[in-house]
Amino acid sequence: MRTMKKILLSLIIISSIITLTSMLQPHTLSLGEEFDVRVINSFRDNSSLPLVIWCTSPQGDLGGRALQEGDDFRWTARIELWSWRTEYTCTIKWELKRKRFEAFKVSRDSNRCGITKQCSWSVREDGFYFSSDEISNLFALLGHAQHRHRSKYNEGI
Repeated sequence: MRTMKKILLSLIIISSIITLTSMLQPHTLSLGEEFDVRVINSFRDNSSLPLVIWCTSPQGDLGGRALQEGDDFRWTARIELWSWRTEYTCTIKWELKRKRFEAFKVSRDSNRCGITKQCSWSVREDGFYFSSDEISNLFALLGHAQHRHRSKYNEGI
């Protein structure tokens, strides 16, 4: 009888932990769910100096790249257990200027990246622009008017 009570108590505790965990998440995420994260150099004229980007996460260092105009740096953000805390932070450097920003944060981006799971950033002289689709990125590269899915993140680099 004591063993049965211990098992029942253990099940109640485990069930409570699972319930609390799911309430903390912004929405239900599937283990193994993947998001394509992309940072694009959309500068107009940086032919002499590339845009340097370096990205890291608590899971590891993604490394750095030197991006010429139109080049991109992309990676796959994979949802793991306890992943609502997952984030990828990038540091952008151009000439003497340096900015740091969160390129992907599950609690912020899992919904806004849309059903395509495309999370793209266009880095321009006047700021960082988010897009959840590749059409917006094409517009940014071509310099057309801002697309309705794009939102400005912060002031210029």
